[in-house]
Amino acid sequence: MISPFLQKLMFVRQFGIDKGKVDILGNNYVMLDALALFEIQKIDQRKLYEVLKDSSFKNISQAVEYADVYKNVKDVFLDSIAKLGAKIGKTDQGTLTTLQELFNVYGLGNLEIVKLDNENKAASLILRDSTIAREYLKKYKKSSESVDMIAAGILAGIFSFVFKKQVDCVEEKCLASGAGYCQFRVA
Repeated sequence: MISPFLQKLMFVRQFGIDKGKVDILGNNYVMLDALALFEIQKIDQRKLYEVLKDSSFKNISQAVEYADVYKNVKDVFLDSIAKLGAKIGKTDQGTLTTLQELFNVYGLGNLEIVKLDNENKAASLILRDSTIAREYLKKYKKSSESVDMIAAGILAGIFSFVFKKQVDCVEEKCLASGAGYCQFRVA
């Protein structure tokens, strides 16, 4: 059931979810599991800053591995996706399509699976119009490093479920760094 408030917003075209964007009254929103937000809230921001500061872009995978925000979001979404997996698509492709659609509903951007290698438990993904990167650009202009750790954590959780093996996700290109889109590698 949709709340009367959302029904009114939809009637006057002030609420929409489409192509990886959640728009309410002309503003971008991201929908996340409440437990994921709780875990993010607990993060020691100074520690995260130091880890990222001391790592080069090429070593970001090592930094991401130790970042609490990434690990906690990954764990929350792996658990959520596992529960959801019991209720959705029976085939691998059906499950993957549903998970891709679910990711897009979160409002983080429009996810495209470029390459999926089930044998080697790897994937290449593009996130178009990343909400986090766009908001970063609005506030800070340009970043020297990737900014989508939450998306990386969610993708790691999703693909750990899909591959039935713990995997990590690294953002290799970022819209906030000047690329035309965000690109992720899962392995």
